[in-house]
Amino acid sequence: MSPSFAPAQVTPLVAEIFDTAAPRRALGALGWGVAIGAHLLAAGLALSEERRPPPAPPPLEVELAQPEPPPPPLPEPVVTPPPAPEPLLAPTPVAKAAAAPPAPARVGALLTAKADPLPDKAADEPVDFTNDPSLVGFGSGVVAIGGKAQVGAKNAALSPAPASTGTRGVAQAGGESLTPASDLSKKPGLGETDPCRGFFPSGAEDDVATAAVMVTIRRSGAVGSVQILSESPPRQGFGAAARNCMAGKRFSPGLDRDGQPTATAIRVNIRFTR
Repeated sequence: MSPSFAPAQVTPLVAEIFDTAAPRRALGALGWGVAIGAHLLAAGLALSEERRPPPAPPPLEVELAQPEPPPPPLPEPVVTPPPAPEPLLAPTPVAKAAAAPPAPARVGALLTAKADPLPDKAADEPVDFTNDPSLVGFGSGVVAIGGKAQVGAKNAALSPAPASTGTRGVAQAGGESLTPASDLSKKPGLGETDPCRGFFPSGAEDDVATAAVMVTIRRSGAVGSVQILSESPPRQGFGAAARNCMAGKRFSPGLDRDGQPTATAIRVNIRFTR
């Protein structure tokens, strides 16, 4: 290709390309203008048109249901009272055969005091019996001539004598009949704090001992007789010491059911300590 020929052929081609492109650019600009105008028109219509309120929500429907009836009350429990207990029948008392009275104690060797002096007013006054460390206490019992028991039974009663004699079969104290302890309204008393002080046997080996004696007390309160019932430890002189101690004492007399002085016999327990 020669240089002279090239420009002659290129010029018409370029001219044709540019001639074709000019109408295409005009159409594009027209399209853009139409689009912008349509948008502006739509925006204007949208702004000019009144905004409609949103539709109201549908009304709320409320259905009132009837409450369920309360359950019927439970029936009250029926309380059955317990059966009444059967009454207890008291046992029929069986009459016991009267037991034979216990045998009275036999009379031992008695130590008789001197004759009863004239009673004074002080001896007849009631004296409260007081125990001391050397005296355990006073008991009571009954002795009788011909008795075989070693010790008189508790609450022993005297057997009445035949009706023809009109007297009781009891031991006598200087001619006075003895009243059983069960028939006394007040037992004899001894108003001394330490009645047997100084009577501890000098030849005794033990330092502590006990002795029991039966003391017959006259209506005036003087001692009529003393009988040794027991001593522990034996054969050390405690029984004789208790007998000698009680033989020289004077008691406030016992009183019968009528409140009168009476003769009686009581058991005396004595405790010796060195």
